[in-house]
Amino acid sequence: MRHGLIFALLCLSCVVTAQVNNIYRSGGISQTVGAPTFRPGASGNIVAIDTVTGIWYISRDRNSVNWQSMGQRIEQVAGCATPSYIPDKMNSDLVINNCAIPQMYYHTGSGTWACLTCASSGSVTTDATLAGDGTGGTPLKIAQQGALTSQGLEWTGSTWAPSWGNPYTFVTANSSVTADYNMVLIGTLTADITLGLPTCNAANDKKVFEFKKNGNDVFGATIDPSGGELFYDGAATKEIFSPLNLNCACRFSGGAGVWFFTY
Repeated sequence: MRHGLIFALLCLSCVVTAQVNNIYRSGGISQTVGAPTFRPGASGNIVAIDTVTGIWYISRDRNSVNWQSMGQRIEQVAGCATPSYIPDKMNSDLVINNCAIPQMYYHTGSGTWACLTCASSGSVTTDATLAGDGTGGTPLKIAQQGALTSQGLEWTGSTWAPSWGNPYTFVTANSSVTADYNMVLIGTLTADITLGLPTCNAANDKKVFEFKKNGNDVFGATIDPSGGELFYDGAATKEIFSPLNLNCACRFSGGAGVWFFTY
């Protein structure tokens, strides 16, 4: 009787120890709660899964506690649809389905799955503004878009288009020049007009504004710097008649702006 009681206590001790270590056998794979803390032994399993996090472990040494994490497993589900189950301690939150092009999902919580590959199905959508497909052999780059050698791309308000630069405006009446264009084409005038230059400040330093008057008329165009700014020779304004060009360049130095000019 005494021997039987001792044997029963030893068996109970083995069960308690196994439950404390949370080690169970299932299909040749050990299951644990948390990272494995046991030694696989000469005939023990060298693969284990944490049933809470789904992280897999492999032992690098049967005779010591030397486990290497392999990360969370990726489960496969039948069909070509979003997973319908909520992951638990026996299921991974990473799933790949059985579509013609398999799609991978990640469980973000509360039964919601986010498709990690559905947005582009493994491809990149481009239009005529880009060249290449994003692979190593043909990386994405700006397409030629019809541009010739020495041409740049200019924003038209809706797209990028080839341009030789020097954006211009056409005027026949009083107006002020802005930094959005640097060439002013003056058409046929019916009266004298005044064209205002932008402020010669740090933002416009080195910018050149060209006035081209080609209209067949007798009227003049007065070029007037902004505020109290002057031309380099001290003049407050410059006037041009047909046909004549005037180039004005901003030089901003020491907190002051002055306009250089050439006819």
